[in-house]
Amino acid sequence: MLPVKRKGTKRKVFGVVFAALSVLPLLLGGGIIAKAYSNHQIQVSNDAFVPVAWHNMRTDQIFPDYIGYSISDKGTHAWTRQGIAKESSCADALRKDFAELATDKGCKTTLRATYVDIGGDAAATLAVIVFGSNDDADAVANDQFNWAAAPGPLVYPVAFPGTASAKWTKDQAYAGGAEKVGLEIYDEPYVVAGSAGPADGSRPVGKLTGQWKSDSRGELSAYRNLANNLVTTFALNFDTAMTGKPQ
Repeated sequence: MLPVKRKGTKRKVFGVVFAALSVLPLLLGGGIIAKAYSNHQIQVSNDAFVPVAWHNMRTDQIFPDYIGYSISDKGTHAWTRQGIAKESSCADALRKDFAELATDKGCKTTLRATYVDIGGDAAATLAVIVFGSNDDADAVANDQFNWAAAPGPLVYPVAFPGTASAKWTKDQAYAGGAEKVGLEIYDEPYVVAGSAGPADGSRPVGKLTGQWKSDSRGELSAYRNLANNLVTTFALNFDTAMTGKPQ
């Protein structure tokens, strides 16, 4: 007996395949829309988080245990954190002329931490200065303090007993610059500033004697350059920690 052919079988199969292929673009489209919506939610979340990151992040997220020589230098512990200071006003944390400008632009508060370099010879105190808006922070960073040539610390140092920074004093701290954190992708109302100097404070900087006397001015510049380089690296680190997007 010959097998009976079932009428419409091919049509049914074709109909099922066609229906599946018809629904697939809708499913893919829905996935794309869902992904776009998810990304939009993340963007909104970041936009809202960044201006309050200084308050919502842990202090050891703001000031990491170690800082490299550059943002891409993850392996070298060039600077080791010695301690994190209590939150303070701009007047208490910053040099008078810098504090006056920051206060005039609406400085809210200042966070500080002290680091010592890999050789234990240099100490640095970094400050995150919090403002009310991106524009206010930008105005301060672009003022005369973006390269602080004046003597003395731009950020008052904080020494921590029992650490390599214990003997570091205000008299031995030299100004680095002030740098705005981040690009204009986010509203980042922060300025980073810093000062650096010899960790042990055993002698005055820039007052060499004997055959090294001619190098006195260069020694002062070296600490200013050291502070500026550290400020730049830290500003990039802080931006990445807030936004999750390296510059």
